[in-house]
Amino acid sequence: MKVRSIEILSFFLIGTSVSWKHTDEKEFRRAIGGHNHALVAFIEPSTAASQALEPEWTTAVESEKKSLISVDCSSTKSLCQEFGIISYPALRFFDGHGKMTSYRGPRRASSILSYLKRAVRPSITALTSESKAAKFQSGDDYTVIAQINTQDPHIGTAYEKLASQYKDRLSFGLAETTGASTVSCFNNYDSQQFTISDLTGINVLPKLIESCLEPVIGEFTRVNEMKYLQSGKSLVFYFVTSSQERDSYVSAMRSVAKMYKEYLSFVTVDAGEYGDLAAPLGLIPGAFPALSVQNPMYGQVFPYPRAKEITPEAVGGFLMDIVQGKVQPWDGTFPADAVSGQAHDEL
Repeated sequence: MKVRSIEILSFFLIGTSVSWKHTDEKEFRRAIGGHNHALVAFIEPSTAASQALEPEWTTAVESEKKSLISVDCSSTKSLCQEFGIISYPALRFFDGHGKMTSYRGPRRASSILSYLKRAVRPSITALTSESKAAKFQSGDDYTVIAQINTQDPHIGTAYEKLASQYKDRLSFGLAETTGASTVSCFNNYDSQQFTISDLTGINVLPKLIESCLEPVIGEFTRVNEMKYLQSGKSLVFYFVTSSQERDSYVSAMRSVAKMYKEYLSFVTVDAGEYGDLAAPLGLIPGAFPALSVQNPMYGQVFPYPRAKEITPEAVGGFLMDIVQGKVQPWDGTFPADAVSGQAHDEL
């Protein structure tokens, strides 16, 4: 199996430059006591998910040493049980006033640091000028700006409730207007904007937020598996072995995913954690990165040719060939050379 030299370099750089620096129970209680706020990673070193978090967490700690701490639950089991930790890693924010909140965002350094900024400021930021609103709009991966007429106090109340519910995932701003009240959500990560002006419907604001938070290319996990499989759309799976590999794929494939988003859900899969999903999709286990298309409704699978480079143009062409019937569904067998080659691959 070919491995690019830059990937080997990245592997060894990551493997030698990062490591957990856990706090003991006494340090932990001091960190969350008084009026101190802290985001805590409860981890179990032997789990693949904890290992995957390590480089992102340590990168974040380099920028924010005071408010980020980690606890090794393999050596402090009673402490972790006290705080209801049953799976790993578990990220919890302590606000310094006795309240603990689960972190629900991406486990990436940039997202973790953005969350910390949101967590310690008011739920809603007053936007008193156009320049302040423009700066605020681009200041986070996901921002919401409401322009509310003073004659619509009920909308203001609903917006405050919304901000309180979702402040851990988005930044909320508020500006007054003499016109009609509107709420816009900006997904800056995928360059998308969602705006509503009819605010009379049931749950229109939560629905707006959920649409805005839905990534163009998501991450497929056991937690959201049924959501994707029951969406009525076919799935384009891409197995990755590192966060860098995922980011490169998402950046390159975003335009294709947007083009087909009405019919297809593009997702990435962590090959280290969910490598067992590869074989049912017609992919050789361990031979990553790899791509496959699944139609859950008809139980059909279309593995992307192993020898073909994965590019936006090539993937777009592959999808059109499937639609036009030029590619037949996988028959459930692997080529003999692929199986034998895999059996002798010591890596």
